Amino acid sequence: MAAISKHWNEIVHSGVTCATLSHPGKTCHDHLRYQMRATIGGNLKFFIPISIVRLFMLCYTKKTMSVEIVLQALFELVSESFNGWAVSNCWSAGFCGMYHWFGGFINNYSVSLPGLPGTLLMFFMPAYVKMSHSRAMFNVFLECWMKSREHPLFEYARESKVIGTLAFMAMSAAIGYYAQRTKAVEFWFFSPLKKNLNPEQDRHQKLCLHRNTCQNYILDGMKTCFTFGFLMELVRKLINVAPRIRKHPSAILEAFARIRFKFVAFLTMYNGLFRLITCLLARHRKRTTENDSTLAGFLSGITYGLSPNYNVFNLGVAAVIQNVWNYITEKYAKVAWIQWVNKLSFSSIVWMVLMNYNMYGRAYYPYAMSKFAMKFTDLCSGQQAQVAAECLGKAAMGFS
Repeated sequence: MAAISKHWNEIVHSGVTCATLSHPGKTCHDHLRYQMRATIGGNLKFFIPISIVRLFMLCYTKKTMSVEIVLQALFELVSESFNGWAVSNCWSAGFCGMYHWFGGFINNYSVSLPGLPGTLLMFFMPAYVKMSHSRAMFNVFLECWMKSREHPLFEYARESKVIGTLAFMAMSAAIGYYAQRTKAVEFWFFSPLKKNLNPEQDRHQKLCLHRNTCQNYILDGMKTCFTFGFLMELVRKLINVAPRIRKHPSAILEAFARIRFKFVAFLTMYNGLFRLITCLLARHRKRTTENDSTLAGFLSGITYGLSPNYNVFNLGVAAVIQNVWNYITEKYAKVAWIQWVNKLSFSSIVWMVLMNYNMYGRAYYPYAMSKFAMKFTDLCSGQQAQVAAECLGKAAMGFS
């Protein structure tokens, strides 16, 4: 399949039209009318489970349930569903439009660029949607890119659990290093303490920076990560079975049965080990230092071996990049070009570029995309992405 992109001009000869590749048996007008309806339900099926978890996490974080929190989650649901609807239908209309406007296809840009106008809507999305979607799309891109590389060294590294764990340990150390030295707080599965949370009268006798006992501090972190990991796994599985739930309610039980508890255990142990090591270091040295988070991040990263996972690994890459950038912007805040870049909605730019790459990857590298990414792309496009990929594959087989 990787060779398809290199032989585009031979595959899409004069007998191949937009109908051949994206809507066989339908006119462009009928196809777009159908897509505009189908993608409403598709996007809601995908985003409703995510929004429910988002609501739970907001309540969990703020320790309360309120109308404001419900409205916030609802607004984010409507925003991201509309954004997904717009991207999908821009691609459907743009693919046909580019074909008719130019009298044919323009190399691989005909696949990757039709959805571009819809992706621009991300600049107007709520902050949480910008952040979460850009990171999710970065994960999709990085996994697809790594799996599609054919060099022997890449192939060996992909299969080696030892290399993956060592790489994750190094990333984990880097996250601990930069997160400890910045004011910004980025989402990760551990959060270094940057100030002493103890009452003034207790600070001279308590070595650790956390307020509660070490045991409660460690167990609280493990409980939070267990909850987050379980909910994240549940959402992923519910999205996979969402199309079948109406006709087969028992599919919900199937989703529960397929939860990767090794993954949940990894997140739980990862956070717990990080907190345990920082407490042990504070007691051993009789004080805390900035380097404690770096060492604890490195050592706790060994738990990655419990459940090697592209999503977590790629999240780690994103977390390192974001923390390094936060460090640079805080240390060199007065540099003009850094101020200019920092004012841009960088997450929106990342999402816009990588979402268009996702269209390219779905067509040419379906074997390298994660099942979750495939489900996301197909469900939000009303199965248009799957149909287009299959049609392109058939055209390629005819060429070969």
